Amino acid sequence: WNEDGQCTLRLLHYPPMRVEDLQQLTQPGNVHWRAGAHTDWDCVTLLFQRIGQAGLECRANPRASSSADESEWIPVPPVEGGIAVNIGDMLSRWSDGKLYSNLHRVRMPTEEECGSS
Repeated sequence: WNEDGQCTLRLLHYPPMRVEDLQQLTQPGNVHWRAGAHTDWDCVTLLFQRIGQAGLECRANPRASSSADESEWIPVPPVEGGIAVNIGDMLSRWSDGKLYSNLHRVRMPTEEECGSS
């Protein structure tokens, strides 16, 4: 650590959602995401997911491959005691492109997941 050093810690939390609000947001023609498709700008992101609160989806970074079967979004279900790790853009750069930041998004909760906190 020094005076010119930089360190960032950011905590994100998706608050519970009422079923009525979810139904209004997901009416036909509406497309909403808790977080749209993106890569993280930092080195790594640690995701402490809770059982019953799924929503994280990942897919291959388009710069890594052009294969059609790798363009599918894959759910990342919570695992008891597990931590999902996203490689960020910074680590991708530090690795000279050998590691790719992973593209991910967070879908809206299901009605069953509404109210969980």
